[in-house]
Amino acid sequence: MKISVILPCFNGAKTIAVQLEALTRQQWDGGWEVIVSNNGSTDESMQIVEQYRHRLPELKIVDAHDFSSPRLGAWHSYNTGLRAATGDAFVLCEADDEVGDRWLMSMGRALQEHEFVVARLDYRRLNPASMLGPVGARLQETTMPRQGCYPHYYFAWGCSFGFRRSLYEKLGEFSSHFNYGFDVEYCYRAQRAGIVPQFVPDAVMHYRLRHSLRDIFNQQQKWAEESNIIRRCYGSPRGKLPIIRKQIEVAVLFVRGCPLWLLKQLGFPVRLNLLVDWVNDLGWALGEIKGLRKPVPTLLEGGDRL
Repeated sequence: MKISVILPCFNGAKTIAVQLEALTRQQWDGGWEVIVSNNGSTDESMQIVEQYRHRLPELKIVDAHDFSSPRLGAWHSYNTGLRAATGDAFVLCEADDEVGDRWLMSMGRALQEHEFVVARLDYRRLNPASMLGPVGARLQETTMPRQGCYPHYYFAWGCSFGFRRSLYEKLGEFSSHFNYGFDVEYCYRAQRAGIVPQFVPDAVMHYRLRHSLRDIFNQQQKWAEESNIIRRCYGSPRGKLPIIRKQIEVAVLFVRGCPLWLLKQLGFPVRLNLLVDWVNDLGWALGEIKGLRKPVPTLLEGGDRL
């Protein structure tokens, strides 16, 4: 079984060499290739990739952006890479993370038994301890997370995916409806088709968090907005007075967190992880409100009606 490693990139010059070095240490007896999907990078990312031309098997750079139209999200980069891939199975990774030792071997062996697999995320190597939230909030660190309400589907991040070409041909490409939740939607789509992703704890992806409070807030807000829409696409109830309930939650969060923020602005010592937890929760709650105010799409990729 030949495996295609799909690596999207947009201006990843600061981190992509770490990922590429980690890929040079991977092994797979069935043959493998690396597809770098360049989404319009304007930094030195591709020059760095070219330096690995003779160190990575069948390295190929494909263009996911032609500069004549708006740049699309990671879902488009992945789709472009998948179209160019020649493998019997695909494993996905990103330019700001780092695959662990034996990641490819573990994912490949799992794919010999399962159609859809996900790697374990490690949050410690690439992030300072002060940015780490509580263990329960570090999703996919010990098991695959599961949606708490109907339809109770499992989900995972796309940077940890592996799936066979046969599943890709059955499910189609990542949806263009979701810039930030395309991976969660793909997990849901697979389970609706009867395929449950399998967690592979031996396959480790060292995951890089956002390291500024602003970036954390923005990311959580976008994730929550699309996660809410995706859940409703797949039948999750909207609930009673959902926006009012979320607005109350936001008010409580402001009361709880604003003193911490004020103390930090005044120069008093404040534990960073407390601020990180607060910004995470606030961004998520506000994103849920945004999602609740938007209609759900009636069609997903491939014309499947939900």
